[in-house]
Amino acid sequence: MVLLVFLLIIIISIFVFFNVYVNPIIITISQAKIKTMATKAVNGAVQTVINNTDVYDELIDIMTDSEGNITMFQVRSIQINKLSKDISKTAQQNLELASAEGVGIPLGTLSGISVLVGLGPEINFYVSPIGSIQSSFSSEFCSAGINQTNHRIYLTLDTTVSLVLPTSTRTVSTKSHILICESIIIGKVPDTYLNSSSLDEMLNLVA
Repeated sequence: MVLLVFLLIIIISIFVFFNVYVNPIIITISQAKIKTMATKAVNGAVQTVINNTDVYDELIDIMTDSEGNITMFQVRSIQINKLSKDISKTAQQNLELASAEGVGIPLGTLSGISVLVGLGPEINFYVSPIGSIQSSFSSEFCSAGINQTNHRIYLTLDTTVSLVLPTSTRTVSTKSHILICESIIIGKVPDTYLNSSSLDEMLNLVA
């Protein structure tokens, strides 16, 4: 009976130690590593899908009147849908490959003793990408000279990664805001687009 109580005390002590001392260390270190992992996965996906080509003309048609004045921006829905899906799918695949390796933290770091940080064998913690990667588009217009405007289109990808700890599971969310393409537009940009989010709404309506 005494032995059973003693073992129970040890188990409870280990559980408390992990929750109070070890878990916070794991969470702090892993969050930074997971965010780096997710960012690399997303950037790699953009690099793979776009492959250093300018896709602006494939996504946007600029309509002008008989005098050459810009009247409307028209979004190519099929192309922008395909781009969004391809990047999201590739980013998910990259994230799954990176997550399979887990997050390694040296045993000395887990001890919480400063002089042992970075020392000892690594203990690997399981990382699992959960849910789907959510994407959204945004754009901005910047002056690029007399009667010239730089139009940039960004893709924002929200990723969610699950970190499996010895006593619990934590979720880490990351957001990557990436420049997809840009173009110098000659002519006055209508205030409808320049001073509002109407084009962003058009981009996300079809995506």
